[in-house]
Amino acid sequence: MLSVIQWVHLFIILLIAFAGGYFPFVKPGQVRTNGGFPRGEAFSSGVFLALSLTMLLPASFHIFQQQLPEINYPIGSVIAIIAFLGLLAMEHMTMHSIERERIKIQNGRLPARIPLVMTTMIALPSFFLGTSLGMSDNTDATLIFFAIILHKGTAAFALMLTMVRSTLSRSQTVILFTAFALITPLGILFGGFIHNELSLSAAIIKAIVLSLGAGTFLYMGTLHEMKHASLIEHCGKRSCFLAMVAGLIITAFVRFVMGEAHHF
Repeated sequence: MLSVIQWVHLFIILLIAFAGGYFPFVKPGQVRTNGGFPRGEAFSSGVFLALSLTMLLPASFHIFQQQLPEINYPIGSVIAIIAFLGLLAMEHMTMHSIERERIKIQNGRLPARIPLVMTTMIALPSFFLGTSLGMSDNTDATLIFFAIILHKGTAAFALMLTMVRSTLSRSQTVILFTAFALITPLGILFGGFIHNELSLSAAIIKAIVLSLGAGTFLYMGTLHEMKHASLIEHCGKRSCFLAMVAGLIITAFVRFVMGEAHHF
């Protein structure tokens, strides 16, 4: 059962997603290239990095050490690396597929496969971000929540742009975008179930999910969207680089203030 604040987080994330996709959907004739929010995206990259390396991964280490004290190996790091490389491999494949499909534009519109592939590509990391939020308490949850909404709105806008530029019908667009909007709330519900319903003997599952979340956050903060990743595209500018560092330092400082009693 989710707490009241977790339900609030869930509905706000859902609202942000639909708000991000609203304008491209209702004004398809005015759809154009969007400059985005480079400083906000850079800031969120710093937040993602700090969440991954100062909160999720250490929490995973702590649980693995408690549950499997006889294993002197960083299992959490291995799982995080697998998640990171898995997402990278998936994005490589999907981006190459999208580039090939862009050559086959039909009547000035993108093939329907492109938004389908993009939605699939975003779904897995979005689910793990939601799962991490659902498993977190207090300050941890607040930081993860802000990191998610910083990303969710711009991702929704970009995805809807692709959908309305494609050969998808209006009803197909609504169905596909709704699936995208719901994936993070579903992750929150799943994370809340793990956090509240599973017994202590199943704590190892929490450690695995936290490690997967750490790899996902690390990926979202560095290589998500490949050559268009915020660290690559935006952080060459001083203001954006400083925004990224600010996001990292603020999040890491909050973790420091929380002290050693950090538990999920």
